[in-house]
Amino acid sequence: MSEGKAIRTIGVIGGGSAGYLAALTLRAHLPDTEISLLESSSIPVIGVGEATTSEFPPFLYKVLGFDIEDFYRKVRPTYKLGIRFNWGGTDEDHFFNYSFDTGTAAESQEYDGHIRRSTLESVLMTEHRHLVVRSGSQPPFSLEALYPFGYHIDNKRFLAYLHEMAWARDITHVDCTVAEVEQGDDGLVTSVVDTEGRRHGFDFFIDCTGFKSLLLEKTMGSEFLSYASTLFTDSALFGTAGHDGTIKPYTRAQTMDNGWAWTIPMRDEDHHGYVYSSAFVSDEDAEAEFRRVYPGLGPVRKVRFRSGRHDEFVKGNVAAIGNSYGFVEPLESTGLFVICRQSLLLAMALAESGGRLTPKTTEAVNGAISDTWDFIRWFLSVHYRFNTRRDTAFWRACRRDTDISGVEKLVARFGELGALTYSTSDLSVGGTVNFGAFGHDVLLFGQQVPHQRTGARESREVYERRAAGYEQLAEDALSQADALRFLEEHPEILREPIVNESSWMAKFMGSVIDICEEALRTGHSKDTTMAERNQQS
Repeated sequence: MSEGKAIRTIGVIGGGSAGYLAALTLRAHLPDTEISLLESSSIPVIGVGEATTSEFPPFLYKVLGFDIEDFYRKVRPTYKLGIRFNWGGTDEDHFFNYSFDTGTAAESQEYDGHIRRSTLESVLMTEHRHLVVRSGSQPPFSLEALYPFGYHIDNKRFLAYLHEMAWARDITHVDCTVAEVEQGDDGLVTSVVDTEGRRHGFDFFIDCTGFKSLLLEKTMGSEFLSYASTLFTDSALFGTAGHDGTIKPYTRAQTMDNGWAWTIPMRDEDHHGYVYSSAFVSDEDAEAEFRRVYPGLGPVRKVRFRSGRHDEFVKGNVAAIGNSYGFVEPLESTGLFVICRQSLLLAMALAESGGRLTPKTTEAVNGAISDTWDFIRWFLSVHYRFNTRRDTAFWRACRRDTDISGVEKLVARFGELGALTYSTSDLSVGGTVNFGAFGHDVLLFGQQVPHQRTGARESREVYERRAAGYEQLAEDALSQADALRFLEEHPEILREPIVNESSWMAKFMGSVIDICEEALRTGHSKDTTMAERNQQS
């Protein structure tokens, strides 16, 4: 793009979570820019449940400025404190919790032989409790301002809410199906043409066309870089089933014969999915296994996907957000996380440069987003290389062939010294807040990866005292169903994590903004060092 030409009009091509979150983020940062969203009403909403990371709630309320009471009433989310992994190890009863709060995995492994008491949220997850506590005859009180959480959301209700917000914030909505993309002599996109022959021209285009990547890949020619040597899955089945009224406070990830299955708990039902490799099992056999594990499943739908990313996030006057840029797979709930990060980084870049994307800024955002996706790739590789739960052809191939070259040195360091939380201060986490040294510790200890020592530093007495406090809080904590009712009846408590400037949300979003600003300065997406994060914790 010309450095001298300011971007006055932006066209978001495609809807879905990526399109609406991109448009709303741009609107929050560029109040004077004309923003249009083009999507086809003939494309149905899938309506599957989505799990998020703990970066998502602060993004909704701190960046987009959503009203939490309104959001709860219309979207009806449930809380997620982390992921329960029925994963690794050969004992079918073995599980470990990866919670959003960080803790002492080394001490828990050293003194308990497992890591389920390493954090308060892990104990709450084990007991199916939430961050609202009732002590004796006193009214319940909430710990939500102190401890991070994510959401489980129904995609259909969430998109309806985003559409309402976009309408209220002066984002032009155009119902059309894009059939063609036109370019000028300089290679920049000038307009998209819909199936009725109408041209829609903008200064800048956001490609949210999903896996077909109509603008970035097919028009601008950005090369797709595959992650297939690390991530072997390429298919997913999903459906819903009833539950017994217990709204579990976590996403469940369970090893299957040819991949893994998720459970996302909603208020009235569970949303399940089976992520598998079509190279190892037919769709029909995968569905049969899926239904054996979840016998109450209703109709099942199927999607194919490819794991990888494009070489550029921004090329010319096109940026790609969501699946049109990259995708790994549903493990660790990274989809909405990266959409939010891409949208925020692009919006900040445009706002800080007066609506102009210079070559230097373009290079910076490209480097930052590629760093983030590559880091997630290597983080996910640990889940596959060391899962010993099942002896099937798929899992034997994962243990033998999964490319972990980007994380190999960390695994070796863990094997020698134990907990990475203590043993390293130079772990670059790709600009993520959720997946640092503690996350790697959880996966390596949880999957019982061999190590010479745990690296524990606390005495058993100190550890037991803290763990006993966690267990007492969990004993007094409400179930999620009761906690949701209580919080909705007391909106002043529901709002506390947002209005309290010392809450985790405020600190978390401040860290994310710092990461984005650092990325715009340096062209690389790096978090604070783990030593600094330990000190902050």
